Amino acid sequence: MLKYAIQILFFLVLLVVGLCIYRDYGISSDEPFSRANGAVTLKYVAERFARIYRDYGISSDEPFSRANEAVTLKYVAERFAPSLIKGAANSLPSWVARSSLNEWPDRDYGIAFEAPAVALEVILGISNQKNVYMFRHLLTFLVALSGIFAVHRMVERRFSDWRIGLLAALFLVLTPRLFAESFYNSKDVVFMAFFAIAMNTMIKFVLDPSFRSALLHGLASAVAIDVRIMAVILPTATVTILIIRLLKRELPIPLTCRAVAGYLAAACIFVLMMWPWLWSDPIGNIVQAFMNMTKFRWPGEVRYMGRFVLASDLPWHYIPVWISITTPLLYLGLFIVGAFNTLRNIASRGMRLWNGDEELQDAIFLGLFATPILAVILLRSVLYDGWRQLYFIYPAFLLVAIGGWISLWGKNLAWTIRKSVLAVITAISMVYTAAWMWRAHPFQNVYFNTLAWTDLRSQYELDYWGLANRKALEYILNNDKSEVVYVQADSDTPLATAFEMIDEQDRRRLKYSDDPNLSRYAITNYRGVRDLDDAKYANDYVPFYRVQVDDEVILSVFHRKEP
Repeated sequence: MLKYAIQILFFLVLLVVGLCIYRDYGISSDEPFSRANGAVTLKYVAERFARIYRDYGISSDEPFSRANEAVTLKYVAERFAPSLIKGAANSLPSWVARSSLNEWPDRDYGIAFEAPAVALEVILGISNQKNVYMFRHLLTFLVALSGIFAVHRMVERRFSDWRIGLLAALFLVLTPRLFAESFYNSKDVVFMAFFAIAMNTMIKFVLDPSFRSALLHGLASAVAIDVRIMAVILPTATVTILIIRLLKRELPIPLTCRAVAGYLAAACIFVLMMWPWLWSDPIGNIVQAFMNMTKFRWPGEVRYMGRFVLASDLPWHYIPVWISITTPLLYLGLFIVGAFNTLRNIASRGMRLWNGDEELQDAIFLGLFATPILAVILLRSVLYDGWRQLYFIYPAFLLVAIGGWISLWGKNLAWTIRKSVLAVITAISMVYTAAWMWRAHPFQNVYFNTLAWTDLRSQYELDYWGLANRKALEYILNNDKSEVVYVQADSDTPLATAFEMIDEQDRRRLKYSDDPNLSRYAITNYRGVRDLDDAKYANDYVPFYRVQVDDEVILSVFHRKEP
């Protein structure tokens, strides 16, 4: 009973923390586009549903059961379809509202989160733009929380200890960048959460194939794929592992084959159901989505190790370096220990690969971490903004790291000096990280560990999503009482997007202008800026405000000198 009480309390505390702080974060550059993807898809579904209703018809001489279906469909169509169409259109810019799904440039994006989020926004009548994004931040956090729970369950199953499961969940919470992005990154963190859930169902399925576990894993895999196509590695890994288990005669052939067939059928059906863009050409469109993913359409440059590099021409070490400098050092050390132990076990087994369910799970975790990294290196995939496109491998990373922690702790029940040292180091790391996150709030997204170079602003992009713009605009409005306040961006930052997070009465005073003679304030987050010396502003501007995390300035505001 105590076990369940502590687990419930742990996740309740996380929920309360999230509810208390989700309004603190700014808006990222991707959020309006992600929301537009969901709205265009929702509009398409609602219009198609309305057409089905019009074509369905009902007459007095039809069978009673068919009449019941038609009447119900008529009610649902009349009640929801028009409001969804109107709401999805009215809540977005007119150019988005006029767009059709087949002409939409990002139609190949998965919308398993985005379309339901817009539907809830419309159904709940949330029209104020600031409240819309606050609501999205809350939904994003709730999905992230479900992913944390999935990691907890996988660790609890693997190590047969709920306390270790909570330790893993705490490691995930105390990963500063992912904590911050759990409130506004509806692409990468939402995908990570659904991928973790699908990993959990995968482990259950490959350990004990059954019709029920096949359906659950099929649904979880489909949701992950319908968020991001990269999740196709899940059915690939699932089928591969089960084939190997059959060859090793670890499972009964008839039952396993039926379970695999049921899983693949369920996954295909659910993917098609939840991704409307696939309806017109399922095979062709999903192949196109996968090909687009391998070579994403972003021609820009990224600042990496002090120089600008085309996102399509990154060095092989881009992802390993970013993971190494943005993950707490304790987790990196534990991962190295865990990965070494897993590789040693695999090598010692030879062609058998693993011995028992525990080693099988360890091999899965390490494989799901390493395979995507190798894939993006070999395919020379387009990457940018750190390693966010690969956040989904982080749960597997933590599961390997927890294995390292367990191996260091040992199986001996007696308390030893080694256990004391490990407990102290773990506690110090978590307390230090938590304290840093408290001080940096709400800018945990610019966390770097001590492996990163000094003068980070010249080496890497920091607040690349422009989260600090909200704070800058609020400060300007609080300290400038002019009827109209003109601002401009002096870097590649989504300043106008941040207007959406300003209270409506203050937003009326804000005007964006690229005319330097009109704009009173120049705002920079230094993204894409080659000359990082603020002295260049000295002739025309004076420093007005800056956002700083530790010793790094992530945003600066300059006030134009009066003539």
